[in-house]
This record gives sequence, structure tokens and C-alpha cells, in this order.
Amino acid sequence: MRITQEIESGTPHGLQLLRDASREGLTLCFPGVGSAFARKNNPTCLIIAKGGRTILVDAGTSIPGTLETRGISITDFDYYHVTHSHADHIGGLEELLLYSHYVLKKKPQMILTETYRDLLWDRSLRGGCEHAVGGTLGFDDLAEFVVPDQVATEPRELYEVEVEGIRLTIFRTVHIPTGEDNTRSAFWSTGLLIDGRVLFTADTRFDQALFEQLPMDRVDTIFHDCQLYEPGVVHPAYSELKTLDADLRSKTHLTHYGDTFGEFDPAADGFAGFAQPWAVYQ
Repeated sequence: MRITQEIESGTPHGLQLLRDASREGLTLCFPGVGSAFARKNNPTCLIIAKGGRTILVDAGTSIPGTLETRGISITDFDYYHVTHSHADHIGGLEELLLYSHYVLKKKPQMILTETYRDLLWDRSLRGGCEHAVGGTLGFDDLAEFVVPDQVATEPRELYEVEVEGIRLTIFRTVHIPTGEDNTRSAFWSTGLLIDGRVLFTADTRFDQALFEQLPMDRVDTIFHDCQLYEPGVVHPAYSELKTLDADLRSKTHLTHYGDTFGEFDPAADGFAGFAQPWAVYQ
């Protein structure tokens, strides 16, 4: 994918620009490209657009305000998907659900597996969203769900769904591993393969087996999370990603990076570069 334009701060209808661009094909934009602790960039989140339809992937605590800088409301998207339950990925969901329910009188459509839907509600969202005047609310009262089909359990769980012509393969990642072998995780975390062509890892440890276990034959672009300091514990260190073969590195844009990114030259190290905030990839 290549950058075709940038949505500048103060743009009044940023999402419409993406909708229009997506009529020519799959279009991606990252409102945030930073790590959970970054201050120069907002936390990583992704807008997927195709044929005028949009999916927001992850919405950290600061993301509703970040979207507003381009004239976008957190409630404007056609669908929502969440990769895991850290605050830099789900902190804006309570605003989405409650504003949609009480002000807009509508239910956002969320693409969630059954397992993660229950985890997300019971362990994260329920405390702030359940109580209402005169009673309690369930997740079903606040959102509608598109449930992907599970297509594999080994060597990692895979789920597939297609919405509005956008095909998503959801794969389990090992962001916080259980044990030392980097193969299993009790913590729910996932990444996305989009239309079979674009790989978005979201958050994961260094996991070279990922590229062997996913259908990579058509993948031409990778957006991979990256930690800029050692050691890589719950994210891959930059030095670990440098060990990938040259072909993979040449397709890889680095996301979820910290504030010291100016000290690195990913192009010189064979990468496609750092993903750029609000750049439009087509």
C-alpha cells in the first residue's frame, strides 16, 4: 500500500474523505500510531474503509478526542472491532456505548467473537455501563454484534467474517504469554488479516511463527507493533524485527512505537518505515 494523502488537523469531514477514497479500493488510516506510553503520538488505532464503509479497530482513552481533530465522532463508524482489553485500545468504548445509547438512541455494530464479547463486557465495560436509572443494562442493550466464524483452533485460533465486502481474518496473538514458550496466552489478544492482503498485528510479542501459520501468499503490506527499547517483553523489540527476512521487512510499516522514534532509521534497516498518523494508505 502507498500513502496517497494526509488528513490534516482541522479537516471538517475527515471520515468522508476516507469513505470517498475507499470507493477506489481498500483504504487504511491510523489516527494513532503510538505506544500506550507515547506522548508525541496517540495510541495506535486503525480505520479500515472500503466501498464507502468503515470499521474502527480499537479506541483507546484519548481516541475520541483525536478523531474530533479531523471532524470525526467516535459514533460515526459503520462497525467497530477490538483486539484486546488494554486501556489504550478500549478506553474510549464506554463513551461510544453510552453516548450512542442515551443521546443517539442507536446501537453500534461490533465485530466480536463470542468468547471475547463476554470477556470484554464482564471484565472491562460492565462496571461503567451496566447501571441505569431504574435497572441495569446488558451488552446486548448497548450494541449489536457481528460474530465471526471460528475456522481453526490449531496452531492458533482463527476466525473469519466478511462485512460490507471487507474480509477479516482474526488471529490470536501472544501479547502476554502463558509460560516461556511464546505459544499460548490466557490473555485475549488478536490481530487482523484484511482482505488477505494486509496484516495488522495489533499487539503481540515477537512471533516469527505467525508468518508461517497465516496465509501470507497474497500479503503485500504488514503493519507490525514495535518496541523501541530492550528487552521486548510484551511487544517485539526493534532489534528482533530486524531479524525478519528482507522480504518481510520491506513490507513492514512499524506501529505502536514510542517517542524515541527519531533515533531510528527504519528505511536503512530494510523496513517500509514508521506508520504515519493520519496518512491515507491505499
